[in-house]
Amino acid sequence: MKRVDLIKEIAAEFELIANRLSETEVATVASVVELEPQHLAEIAKRAQKLTGPKNVKLKMVIDKSLLAGIIIRIIEEFGALFIKARICPSKGGDRFQL
Repeated sequence: MKRVDLIKEIAAEFELIANRLSETEVATVASVVELEPQHLAEIAKRAQKLTGPKNVKLKMVIDKSLLAGIIIRIIEEFGALFIKARICPSKGGDRFQL
């Protein structure tokens, strides 16, 4: 029965190894509301430019303590990169300004 408790730890370690092998960086996106898929795609694209890995995987987190905007956390091997962004209205729809 105690082995069942280890499944989450094993899965997390497997994900870390798989991400390293595929050169994927995991970024956590915190927002007060669920973001639209096009916004998440733009965030991934810009995070990829900043970090340089081949792939960026986003994990969405709802954070009710935020008043507005988003916070992106990218944990790299030797440090962390925090990016604050805000949504700017435009004629073609909302856009993120990083």
